[in-house]
Amino acid sequence: MIESKTATGNCLLSYNILLLLVNSTLFFATQNVMLPVFPVYIMSIGGTERTVGLLVGVFSLSAVVFRVYFAKLAQRRQGKYLLGLAIFICSTAPLLYLVDLGWWYLVLVRVYHAASLSAFITASQTLLADLSTEQNRGRLFGYYNAASGVAMAVAPSLGNLVAVRWGYGAFFASVAMLGFAMIPAQLLLREPQTTPLGADQVAASISNMFKDRWIWTSSVSLFFVTMSIGALASFLPLQALALGLSEMGIYYTAFSLMFLMSGFISGLLSDKYGRKRAVLPFFILVVLGLALLIPLSNYVGLVLVGLLIGSGFGAINTVLLALVMDKTSPGGRSQAVSFFNNHFDLGFSTGAMLFGSIAAHSFGLLWAVMAGLTMLGFALLVFLLPSS
Repeated sequence: MIESKTATGNCLLSYNILLLLVNSTLFFATQNVMLPVFPVYIMSIGGTERTVGLLVGVFSLSAVVFRVYFAKLAQRRQGKYLLGLAIFICSTAPLLYLVDLGWWYLVLVRVYHAASLSAFITASQTLLADLSTEQNRGRLFGYYNAASGVAMAVAPSLGNLVAVRWGYGAFFASVAMLGFAMIPAQLLLREPQTTPLGADQVAASISNMFKDRWIWTSSVSLFFVTMSIGALASFLPLQALALGLSEMGIYYTAFSLMFLMSGFISGLLSDKYGRKRAVLPFFILVVLGLALLIPLSNYVGLVLVGLLIGSGFGAINTVLLALVMDKTSPGGRSQAVSFFNNHFDLGFSTGAMLFGSIAAHSFGLLWAVMAGLTMLGFALLVFLLPSS
């Protein structure tokens, strides 16, 4: 990792920050555009539901493994190098899906593609922390999550339109073009002046991830929330289908819009009133959204669920990430980003893969369990996170 000598102060939309946010929007678009199309593509070339689940799971688990390595790499190289690596991978990986060399080949492509997610998130969040101060960090990470929200709101529907109208070749080519579109901003981006850390400082920052109550409490709390998000991704479409609610797009639209808005608003609130005080009410919104899924019967309820869970999750992710960055030294930021986001991915994967038997028995029971796990994350923050 690197130690920043300068900060942007109150210049929230400085040149470097703007370039980083532009590329973050494009990068998250390359990821979100795959969500509605990739499973259908796999089925179209002879895959099954199990094949889809395997390829999705391989991507998530590979991202966890790569993130550990990239966090160490970020301590020895500049973040811009890691961003460049992510851009190269996400520009080339989509084209590899079009080559038919069997299922094991597709597994390798998914592993390769996952490296871009790990590299970009590790580098971009670490750089954003280096370019911010504790006084404006909540707002800047709010902008960062807003960039993700914009991509989430727009990219899936556009990607699906391209795939349906022009085919999968045009779709994967357009995803690759989004990656190439990040090159100009990447070339113009300048890092803050830095000084390499000594080996003893690097080792200390790694061990502190497991000793610092701020970091592990925030990360484990996020893990319980993202278990619910993973379960929603896997099982809410099945519940909606069973109820005859075929237009799931309205849920994703409601979720993404509130994710975008709440990330920005909660960032401002956390800068003014403190991270812990700002984040706790948003756990209640997620729990309320999960509770409304139990008696779900119509589109009004589906939209309301999207609004509640999107607003709650957008705020929780933004504020807890800002909190972790506040309590981490510049030398430990890449490790903190890796630690925090691995809990995100592990929670999502766990929720998506391990609760199928409960969903098969009762969707209502599933959402009750998810609400209880979310409340467990809430309790961790209330009772274990220091108040200062």
